[in-house]
Amino acid sequence: MFKNIRFVLVYFLIFVALFGQWALWSNPSLPVGESDKGFGAGKGQIYYTIHGSATYINWSHEALGNEPFSHSGSLNTYLIRPGVLYGLSNKWNLIVHSTLGVREMHWKRPEASIHHRDETTLSDFINAQGSVLGDTRLILRYIIQNTGMGKGFRIYAGPGITIPSKSVLISNPFFLEGDEQKEHRHFSLSNGTYNSVMEGQVYYRRNENPVFIGGFFLFEKPLAESEFGFLPSKITTLSFSASFMNFDQRESSMDYGISLVHASQGYWNSLPAPNSKSLTIIPSIGYLFNTSFGGVSINLQKPIYISGAFASNEGDIEQTSVIWQLSSSLRFLPTSN
Repeated sequence: MFKNIRFVLVYFLIFVALFGQWALWSNPSLPVGESDKGFGAGKGQIYYTIHGSATYINWSHEALGNEPFSHSGSLNTYLIRPGVLYGLSNKWNLIVHSTLGVREMHWKRPEASIHHRDETTLSDFINAQGSVLGDTRLILRYIIQNTGMGKGFRIYAGPGITIPSKSVLISNPFFLEGDEQKEHRHFSLSNGTYNSVMEGQVYYRRNENPVFIGGFFLFEKPLAESEFGFLPSKITTLSFSASFMNFDQRESSMDYGISLVHASQGYWNSLPAPNSKSLTIIPSIGYLFNTSFGGVSINLQKPIYISGAFASNEGDIEQTSVIWQLSSSLRFLPTSN
């Protein structure tokens, strides 16, 4: 665990060292840590952003039929998402960001099986390809209205595409077709599919608290199943946030937000994939402040599963889960080409 935290911190520091010369920040707006939301670039402007997150899921459930012992473990995910926003014109922006990271399962019981043991995305496995590289997303954003640093609306919308990496599962980990059960990994950094993306944002800046309010909509749908037969969920996200300025020397603010995320049923070789469908509500709080190298946001999220794999009322077995996410975002002042 600590080795992977160091990986995240080292990458963050390298990024800061490379781009830290674009230092000063004024009146930033990072809606609860969303470093690529709530602003638009003018023609020729380039914004560099970075978002890092650590998600901790501590889970347990009662004994299963062929595994007569209680189950408990933690699923940890550490991600870094560097990005670039470029002003193609005063009306069109191009956003590109990639994902780097690691996902790992720590099994907390002395008993182990082909289904339950320590796992990580760092290495290859019988049914998985290992890598630190996740998906890359491109979005072409149209600026409907943009008041820049002034008072008023900021409204953006546009399509995009997600490009998969090679960190994927290459066979069904649930053995849905009755084939022989062998050792396998349950998760990866990428679903292995090209996905269409549609986003919309509406934010409003004021001269009094809350100084920045609004939200965004994001819909992501796989274009086809992966080459290995997996069709992931369609993901719908609705998010709302509000920022309250502290009016101190750092021009810091407290940010409060709430998101609703729905994942539809996923499929392996046309058969329903267990644990793929879910509905999650995510309250969040963040602190945004200025530094010598830019605007920084530190955020805490508490995902709550209304339905799905980690919901306590899901299925016919007794289960519990505790989920937290800590994230940090950084956005630098624009440069011009």
